[in-house]
Amino acid sequence: MLTLSFFAFAGRARAQNPSLPSEMTAQSFGDALSTPETIAGPMTVSEPSYYPGPGAPQPATPVEMGLFDTIAASIFGKADPNAWRPLPLSTFFSEGWDEAWVPSPSGSGGAPRQGWINAAAGNLYRLSFFTFAEGFNGSNTSNAYLGSYTILTPLSRRFELITNIPFVLRNNVDTGLPIEDPNQPAVRTSQNRTGFGDITFTPRVLLHETQDFSLTAELAVTTPTGTPPLAGTTTILTPAVAFWNNFSGGWVIRGGLGVAMPTDGSGDTLISQLAIGQTVTGHDVPLFGDFTYYVSAVVDTPLSNGSQTSVTLTPGVRTYLGHDWFFVAGLPTPLTSQRVEDLGMIFWFIKAW
Repeated sequence: MLTLSFFAFAGRARAQNPSLPSEMTAQSFGDALSTPETIAGPMTVSEPSYYPGPGAPQPATPVEMGLFDTIAASIFGKADPNAWRPLPLSTFFSEGWDEAWVPSPSGSGGAPRQGWINAAAGNLYRLSFFTFAEGFNGSNTSNAYLGSYTILTPLSRRFELITNIPFVLRNNVDTGLPIEDPNQPAVRTSQNRTGFGDITFTPRVLLHETQDFSLTAELAVTTPTGTPPLAGTTTILTPAVAFWNNFSGGWVIRGGLGVAMPTDGSGDTLISQLAIGQTVTGHDVPLFGDFTYYVSAVVDTPLSNGSQTSVTLTPGVRTYLGHDWFFVAGLPTPLTSQRVEDLGMIFWFIKAW
């Protein structure tokens, strides 16, 4: 069943999937990928990287740099929430490209910008995470496992690169991000298989960002680096758009659209995703900071080969553990007959810097 979102991913015996990279970009088991809090007076920096204190973000004066200084400051510089300001779509070609990445503020309702499993990101993040996933199958098929590492590397306020490395696959799983490809049936044999997965590179751009809304576009490129028959048969290109919106209090709605296009012409898949969730605690609550529950729906619709549409529903939770560490869990559950696992579970262990 399964992302930085985003959150990338039709007749071959492999478990490669389409996906909207979610943070990370950058998602059921699939390919790709996402983080800062409450609002009401001037912002201060509390946590070393990400978190503004109480208060509405004040417009900051942009600091423009050269290319290499922008990249270095985006990756290694001290994250300063006070340097954030809105970046409208109208200035896409003229603003943000020569400014270092800064963490986005929480919405005016207090909802932090954060990544959920099987949910499009709609934002730029600076973090990395490990994924552990397991797909529970019926008695006649062995379970599937996944271990992967994903890093979201911002290069400016407008641009980042997401790299997803599925370093171990067991049976029919490939990465830890959103969306299982209905055109890629599981390797259902009596022989268990273990191997390396297909690495995905996802450039993502920030089209528009205000305190309560952001919009991104990306192109996930899944490379055939994996071990056949689990993966590694063709390159897949997945262009996608995603949004994030804090529409009321701690409530957030987010979603995205993408098309997974295997370069061997085996059939494109439309990926549609929509999620809603609520943050119910403050950031500094021990072990349960920014505690959020959510549910995400993913619909995969084959566009050319006559396969059935698949629908997966993923309820999940996310919490802040302290010291810029986060824990995210999801339980992807298929609602249609087109499925890979009968049930699954996914865990993210995230470190922001």
